[in-house]
Amino acid sequence: MEKKYLTLKEKICFPLSAFGRSGIYTIMTMFYLVFLVDVAKLNAVTASAIILGGRIFDALNDPIMGMIVDKTRSKWGKMRPYLLFSPIPVCVSTILLFIAPFQSSAAATVYAACTYVLWGVCFTIQDVPFWGLTSVITPNEKERTQFISNGRLGSTFGGILPALLIPILRQSSLGLRGGYLFGAILGVMGALLSSLAFFTTKERIEPSTTTPTFKETVHVVGQNKLLLLVIAAAILGSTMVIANISADYIANYLIIQGYTDFDVLASTNDVVAAYKAGGFWIPRGTILTTLTVAIGAGMVPAMVVFPMLRKKFDLKQIYIGSSIFGVIAHCVCYLLFMNDPGHINIYILWVCLFLMGFPLGIYNVITYAFIADSVDYMQWKTGKRSEGVCFAFQTFLSKVTAGIAGVVTGWVLEIGKYQKPIDGNLDINGKQILAQQTPFTQKWLLIMVTLLPALGFLLTMIPMFFNDYTGKKKEKIQNELEEIRKKEHELSSVVKD
Repeated sequence: MEKKYLTLKEKICFPLSAFGRSGIYTIMTMFYLVFLVDVAKLNAVTASAIILGGRIFDALNDPIMGMIVDKTRSKWGKMRPYLLFSPIPVCVSTILLFIAPFQSSAAATVYAACTYVLWGVCFTIQDVPFWGLTSVITPNEKERTQFISNGRLGSTFGGILPALLIPILRQSSLGLRGGYLFGAILGVMGALLSSLAFFTTKERIEPSTTTPTFKETVHVVGQNKLLLLVIAAAILGSTMVIANISADYIANYLIIQGYTDFDVLASTNDVVAAYKAGGFWIPRGTILTTLTVAIGAGMVPAMVVFPMLRKKFDLKQIYIGSSIFGVIAHCVCYLLFMNDPGHINIYILWVCLFLMGFPLGIYNVITYAFIADSVDYMQWKTGKRSEGVCFAFQTFLSKVTAGIAGVVTGWVLEIGKYQKPIDGNLDINGKQILAQQTPFTQKWLLIMVTLLPALGFLLTMIPMFFNDYTGKKKEKIQNELEEIRKKEHELSSVVKD
């Protein structure tokens, strides 16, 4: 019988920590651009440039933070020290983001740029060791799989919270600032919850006795075949996440536009009245929320069943199988709506988004499991463990793939002749009047969130066919690592005595 290491406290508190952190991250990725434009009154191009520049700077920080973590030695381990002090700067920098003391000025631009970069640095300091903790908390591979799955499940629920509440708060009597005040509240809540990761966990896999230099780290990573395959798979599959990040276009131009009476809009100059005249029962301001929740609802059961699938299949089989499911789900969605993308049945779309969310949920967990495996593989092959650098690549890849998906989205909007809203074209209540998209544009928007993600799922499978860290080979390596760890522990005990 395999030895179990994790305590109930660790199993409960780690997902809670992930829940708190994810709320902060989601409000940044989904709503910060809108906040800069709507509340700080920055030009959309300027706001986009701030976020793009911040993400590039942030992505470059990840490997550096990984190497810092790998060189850390303390009585708390190599990951947990950062989980002790990082919640406070993450909290403070998040609050600073949503203050916006200046508007429509150079001061507003400088303030937004500085606080966004500051937030990125603070979050990276916490993010790399947080997920790196999953590779050192237990040497039991099955326990680790369940632990990662629970963490990603908590992260998903944390991401749904702001996606659900902020659109509603923006439409309430609190107004725009009141809606984004929730971002500051999330900063405090996230800090409190994320601190649990330090106080309730224990690092059980001891670090290597030597720490690699920068040159050695690059060389060792180059020898890590599994990590390189995961990196290649993530980059090739970048378009998988387009449906998730482009939900706003679907909500506005394939749903809301289809239920808007433009004759009423022309006579009243009231976008809400024109939408109500369309006769749809779901409030205009919550359409985006329902789409986001539908995708999230598909991701949740995937994370729940992942440990069960792991008992019957190896990671390679699950990865390829879920990718095939993703190709089919997205292609079916396209076939259902291709004839009239301007009048989509939202009930059928919800079902499609749920099914499309399932493989994304698997991907959300399995990449972390692969990264954790790559740490073991690296130790077996080179004698060195570099959890920090390996998990830094995970956070780095999430930013790179989001960037690639964003670029592809821009290309599609250009090819599809997307009509941007006209600045200053407001209705009688001061709400932006969105441009009416043509059927040609709507068809390309549909392609963007169906066929392009299907292509991503198809391409991401290719590197995995070359993954041989499975079956008896993996079992043999795990057994050899167990013996290595026992000898290192015995040697360490002798040295201490």
